[in-house]
Amino acid sequence: MNSLYELDPKWKKLLKTDNFLGGLTVNEFVQELSKDHRNDVLIDANTKNLPTNEKDQDAIREAIWKQLDPKPYIRTFESTLKELKNLNEETLNKRQYFSEQVATQEVIHSENVIKLSKDLHTTLLTFDKLDDRLTNVTQVVSPLGDKLETAIKKKQNYIQSVELIRRYNDFYSMGKSDIVEQLRLSENWKLNLKSVKLMKNLLILSSKLETSSIPKTINTKLVIEKYSEMMENELLENFNSAYRENNFTKLNEIAIILNNFNGGVNVIQSFINQHDYFIDTKQIDLENEFENVFIKNVKFKEQLIDFENHSVIIETSMQNLINDVETVIKNESKIVKRVFEEKATHVIQLFIQRVFAQKIEPRFEVLLRNSLSISNLAYVRILHGLFTLFGKFTKSLIDYFQLLEIDDSNQILSTTLEQCFADLFSHYLYDRSKYFGIEKRSLEAILVDMTSKFTVNYDKEINKRVLLDKYKEKLSTNVDAFMHSPRGNTHSRQDSTSRSKLSQFNSFLKTHLDKDHLSLNRTNTLSDSFNNSSSSTQYDVANNSSSLVNSSFTASDIDNSPNSPANYSLNDVDSMLKCVVESTARVMELIPNKAHLYILEILKIMFLGIVDSYMEIALEVAYWKICKVDINKTAGVVNLNFLKFISMSTEILDLLSISIKSIFLPLLNNSPEIKAQIIEMTNSQIQKMEILINIILQETITVISTKFSAILCKQKKKDFVPKSQELLDQDTLPAIEIVNILNLIFEQSSKFLKGKNLQTFLTLIGEELYGLLLSHYSHFQVNSIGGVVVTKDIIGYQTAIEDWGVASLIDKFATLRELANLFTVQPELLESLTKEGHLADIGRDIIQSYISNREDFNHDNFINSVKLNFR
Repeated sequence: MNSLYELDPKWKKLLKTDNFLGGLTVNEFVQELSKDHRNDVLIDANTKNLPTNEKDQDAIREAIWKQLDPKPYIRTFESTLKELKNLNEETLNKRQYFSEQVATQEVIHSENVIKLSKDLHTTLLTFDKLDDRLTNVTQVVSPLGDKLETAIKKKQNYIQSVELIRRYNDFYSMGKSDIVEQLRLSENWKLNLKSVKLMKNLLILSSKLETSSIPKTINTKLVIEKYSEMMENELLENFNSAYRENNFTKLNEIAIILNNFNGGVNVIQSFINQHDYFIDTKQIDLENEFENVFIKNVKFKEQLIDFENHSVIIETSMQNLINDVETVIKNESKIVKRVFEEKATHVIQLFIQRVFAQKIEPRFEVLLRNSLSISNLAYVRILHGLFTLFGKFTKSLIDYFQLLEIDDSNQILSTTLEQCFADLFSHYLYDRSKYFGIEKRSLEAILVDMTSKFTVNYDKEINKRVLLDKYKEKLSTNVDAFMHSPRGNTHSRQDSTSRSKLSQFNSFLKTHLDKDHLSLNRTNTLSDSFNNSSSSTQYDVANNSSSLVNSSFTASDIDNSPNSPANYSLNDVDSMLKCVVESTARVMELIPNKAHLYILEILKIMFLGIVDSYMEIALEVAYWKICKVDINKTAGVVNLNFLKFISMSTEILDLLSISIKSIFLPLLNNSPEIKAQIIEMTNSQIQKMEILINIILQETITVISTKFSAILCKQKKKDFVPKSQELLDQDTLPAIEIVNILNLIFEQSSKFLKGKNLQTFLTLIGEELYGLLLSHYSHFQVNSIGGVVVTKDIIGYQTAIEDWGVASLIDKFATLRELANLFTVQPELLESLTKEGHLADIGRDIIQSYISNREDFNHDNFINSVKLNFR
C-alpha cells in the first residue's frame, strides 16, 4: 500500500461507476482487501520454535491472534467506506440531473407530437384532394389509352394490310412476289416465319377476293396456293433432313414455322409417317414370324398345352416386340419434347396410337387366332399372357412420361395409353364367346382328359349306374325305410338286433363321417400278426384244399390282383384343382367386374368334373365290385380292396372343402349371394358323396354277413357229435374259413378305414357274426366230444376278434365261449354255471335252447337234475 491513510489505487479503480467492483461480489471484494494486511512471515516466526508435538491448530490460531494488528484493516475499510460515500453522492447527483433532463425532453416530445399531428392531418387532406383530382384525370385519360391502343393496333393492321395487299398485288400482277421469296430464302428463321405468316394471310385473302367476275382472281388464288404448297413441302424436306442429321435446333425452328402456318398438322404427320420404325423392311419381316411362331417354336407350343404348367406364359417374339416399342417411344419422346415443345404431348399421343394400330394390333390378332387353332387352353393362356405383358408395358410408359414431365395436367398421354390398352382387349374380354365361353370349354376339356383314362378302365362297371339308382331310391325314402327294405332271402334271416345296429351305422356315417381318419394311410404297415395267419386257421385237409381259403392268401395278394383300384388318386384331383385355380386367377385379372358370376360357373364345372364324373364313377366301381361278390364261391373271400375308393374319396372331399374355404370364398366377400350359393352347392355335393359312401358300406356289411351265413350253412351235423377224439385237434371247416375271412377283413379294412369309422365298421361285422353264431349253435346237437370242438371253433373266432381291439365284441365272444361250456360241463354244474359270468345276463330261452342240444339231454338222470329247472 502507498499509505496507511490512503486507499490503494487498484481498489480505487474498482470503486468507479463505469467498473464497480470489477465483477467481484461484496464478499470477494472484502476478502481481497484483507489479503494485503496478513503477516505470514510473522506467523511462521511465532510457530517455528514451538515443539513438534505442540504444533496443532489451536496453538497456531492463538499465536496468530496475538500477533494480529487491527489498525491497517480499520484504516483500509474506513478509506473504502469514504470512497463509497463519495461515489454514492456522485451517483445521486447524476440521477437527479438526468431525471430533470428526461422531464424536459418529454415536454419537448409532447409538443412535437402535437405539432406533427396537425401537419399530418393537413397532409391527409391535401392527399385526398390530389387523389380526387388524379381519379378525374384517369377517367379522362383511360379512354384515351384504350383509343391509343386501338389506334396502334389499327395502324399495325393497316401496315400489315398494306403489306398484304402489296404482296397480293405482286402475285396478281406478276404471278410471284420477290419480297416473299426473299424472306423465304433468308438464313434467319424469323424472316422465314414472317414469310409463312404472309402466305397464310394471303391464302385467306385470296379466298375472300376470289370471284368469277374477275377471272384473274381465281388464277391468283391458284398461284398463291401452289406457292404455299411449295413452301411447305420445302420446309418438310428440310425438317426430314434435319431429323436425319439430328439437328434439333433446325427441327425446332421448322416446327415453330409450320405450326404458325397450319397448326403443324403436316409436319407432325410427316414426322410420324417418315419414321424409320414404320418403314424399316426388317420390321416388316418380323411380322411374318408371328404367322409361324407355333410351327417354329415347338417347345413353346408344348408349354401352352401342358396341364401341369400354371405359370403366366408370354410369347418371346411378342415380348421382344413390346420391348422394342417401349424403347422407341421413350427415345422419340425426348426428341419430340425438344422439337415440338408445346405440341409435344399431341405428337407423342399420335405416335402411340400409330404404334398400337400398325405394330401391335395386327400381331396381337395373329397370335390369338393361331393359338385358338391349337387348343382352347392355348388361346386363354396367350390372352392372359398378353394382358399381363401389355399391363406392365402401359405402366412403365406412364411412369416414364411422369418422370420426363411430358404429360400435361390433363394426363392426356396416360389416358391415351390406357385407352389403347382397353381397346385392344375389350373386343375379346367383354364378348363372352371370345373369352369366358372358351375358358369354360378349356376347363371342361382338361377335366375330361384327366378323368378319361380312369373312366375308360371301368366303362363296363359304370355302364348301368347301379349306385346312382340306389341313391335316387334312397332320396325317395327315409333312412329307416331303406335300412329295413327287403334284401333277399339270406338277408331276411338276420335278426332285429343286427338291423338296428346297421341302421345306427348308416346314421353315423351320414352325419359324422370322420374325414380326418377315414383316409388312406400310404405309409401304414400291418403288424406281424396280420402278415401271418394264426395256427388255428392253418388247417390242411387232404384232397379238400379247394374248399378252404388258402392260408397263404393275404391282403397283399388282393392289392396286386388285376381288379385293384387304379388311376384314382389325390394327385389327379390336386392337378384338376390347380387348373381350376388357374382359370379363376385369369378371370379375376381379366374381368374383375364379372368375376363373382364366372367363379360360380367355374366351380360348377369343377364339381361336375371332379365329383360327378370322377368321384361318383369311383364309388360306382366300388359298389359294382361289392355287388358282384359271389357269396356261393367256395374258395373265394370278400375282397375289400374297393374301400380304397372310399378312403380316397373322403380325402378328395376334404381337399375340395378346404380349397373352397381358403381360396374361393375369400374372393367373394363382396358378393354374399354368390358366396351363399357356392356354400350351398358345396354342402350338397359333399352330402351326396357321403350318402353314396354310406350305401356302399351298408352293402359291404350285408355281403359279409351273407358270406358268413353261406359258410355256416356248410356246417355238418356230425361235426359236433364225433364218435371218437380223432378230430379234437382240428377246427371245423366253416370255422377255419370264417376265421381266415375275419383276419383278411381286418387286414384290409384297417388299411383304408381309421379311428371310429374302422371301429364302427368292425363292430357291426362282429355283431352280425355274433348273432349268426348265437343262432347257429342253437340248431346243432352236441355230445361231450363235440362240445370241445364247439369250444375250439369259438376260441378261433374269439382270437381273431380280440386282434380287432373292440371291447364290446370281445365281451360278446367271451359270452359265446361261456355258452359253449354248457355242452361240456357235468349236468349238476349247469345251474351254477348259468348264474355267473356273462351267462348271468343271457336270456333263459337261449340257455335252454343250448342245453336242450346236449346229447344227454333226454337221459333220465339229466331230466331229474336239470331239465325241470329251465322250464
